[in-house]
Amino acid sequence: MAEMKVPVVRNILEVNERLAQENRRIFDAKKILVLNLMSSPGAGKISVLERTAEALQGRYTMAVIEGDIQSSFDAERLQRKGVQAVQINTDGACHLDSNMIRTAMESLQLDAVDVLLIENVGNLVCPAEFNLGAHDKVTILSVAEGDDKPIKYPLMFQIS
Repeated sequence: MAEMKVPVVRNILEVNERLAQENRRIFDAKKILVLNLMSSPGAGKISVLERTAEALQGRYTMAVIEGDIQSSFDAERLQRKGVQAVQINTDGACHLDSNMIRTAMESLQLDAVDVLLIENVGNLVCPAEFNLGAHDKVTILSVAEGDDKPIKYPLMFQIS
């Protein structure tokens, strides 16, 4: 029997990690605090962003990169609050990645931003795996989801 060799493809997370580090260098050079906001769908990420915009108004300039599978409803809500926002539609992908963030950054006036919040796609699994270059990660858990989520999705809560 002939010996078969199985090709090993480089880990796709390695490429994402390299781009995340590049994103982070840009954020640091521009002195922008960047947070990756994650949760299940409907847990309240957009409400937190709206309240944050109100709280920061007049003190810090905030921008948002909004990630959703479809639509631009959330980005439009934030723009109505005076927030610079750009929409990423993943067309079915369950998370944002560093390349998507890099592309979205080109649509923002980053020199005028103090705080950049990335609203990731509503999902407690995939977003935990992808570094975007943010300084920290925040996970929202709503009471209606149940108290078992940190046990069922430990990585998401460990990294936040």
